[in-house]
Amino acid sequence: TGDYRAAMTGGDDATLTGGDYATLTGGDDATLTGGDYATLIFLRWMGGRRRVLTAYVGEGGIEPGKRYRANDVFTAVVPA
Repeated sequence: TGDYRAAMTGGDDATLTGGDYATLTGGDDATLTGGDYATLIFLRWMGGRRRVLTAYVGEGGIEPGKRYRANDVFTAVVPA
């Protein structure tokens, strides 16, 4: 758990919660929750290379204080 402007990184199956303006990065099957204006970054190895999926709290329906994960085909961030 991190606070305002925290930068947090978790591995596979991690559960991270950050405050406003936090940057959270998680691996396969990670669950990320950010405050206002947080950045949620999901990393996964697919097809021999690292893929990055990013969502921004306050944009595209991503809400503060809600848990999110990457979908199974790693094309979108969805509620956990």
